Amino acid sequence: MRKARPSILILSGSILFYILSFLFTLFVHLQIVTLSNTLIFLIPLVTGIFAYTIFYYIIKRFLQYRMSLIYRSIQSLEQNTPKDQSIDDLVAQGEQDVQDWKQKRTQEIEKLKEQAAFRKEFLGNLAHELKTPVFSIQGYIDSLLDGGMEDPAIRKTFLERAALSTERMTHILDDLDQLTKLELERIPLDIRSFDLLELIQETFEAMELIAKEKRFGLRTDVSEPFCYVNADRNKMTQVLLNLISNAISYGNEGGELCINVVEIENTYNIQIKDNGPGIEPEHIPRLFERFYRVEKSRNRNEGGSGLGLAIVKHIIESHGQQIQVSSTFGIGTTFTFSLEKSKATGPVSSRGIPLK
Repeated sequence: MRKARPSILILSGSILFYILSFLFTLFVHLQIVTLSNTLIFLIPLVTGIFAYTIFYYIIKRFLQYRMSLIYRSIQSLEQNTPKDQSIDDLVAQGEQDVQDWKQKRTQEIEKLKEQAAFRKEFLGNLAHELKTPVFSIQGYIDSLLDGGMEDPAIRKTFLERAALSTERMTHILDDLDQLTKLELERIPLDIRSFDLLELIQETFEAMELIAKEKRFGLRTDVSEPFCYVNADRNKMTQVLLNLISNAISYGNEGGELCINVVEIENTYNIQIKDNGPGIEPEHIPRLFERFYRVEKSRNRNEGGSGLGLAIVKHIIESHGQQIQVSSTFGIGTTFTFSLEKSKATGPVSSRGIPLK
């Protein structure tokens, strides 16, 4: 149903007032004093126009005052206070602003609900991640206190296992601390020129023993002999280690990972593609969340801290880039990101001085 405009309502009331005034003037003319034909029509017309003007002004000033109070109470923005507008525009603006304000508040409430749910899930995941190594340490210590200390072999084995659990817990806390600093931008980047292909080869060598255990192939697909980029070398090492380690850990026996580097204008596009089991579509939007795991049943002692991909995402974003993931379940997964191409043709120091 279409809403009537305020000015039309005021005009309708003024016309009604004009009709009543005309009838009253006609009554006076017939019963009390004789008036000229001009006055019979002029008096109601003048009173009708006067009534419309007075009603319009009073209602407009009332609306401006009350709406100004409403704007200040819900927004505290003086620039949004209604200005000198027609009464129709004034009411229309008020209705639109209320709708916008309602939509904004609804979005904020939904966002707060999502954040609250995320915090709840995050704390639950963090407790679960730490509970496993803590319980392991507690179990080994209790066993030693219950008599295991007397047997040197048992003592050594249990202490080694407790040390491994302690190391895992420390690794989780270190990753969590680093991720928090990355999110708060408290870790400065050491941006300098370096050869990305050289870094990829070093990373392959670091992962060689782990890859051999699963007969997992690591290769590159690059046509250029050198690919110099401007980035933080240590941080990019962490990115490559996380992505390659995940591909090996969760990949198929005898699988393969290929890193493709392509020059696109002023950037190098890096694709890290494996032929592993792939990821189901419903998991992809949450893949970079803290502690989120695609396989909920996976043993928590396997793999890393559960923070690797979240750290990767923040490192790439701190370089002003984005990381995307595409996957076909049962075929493989591809991570894609870009890095700024360096104008230098060799490595440089933090001051931009060539090192070779």
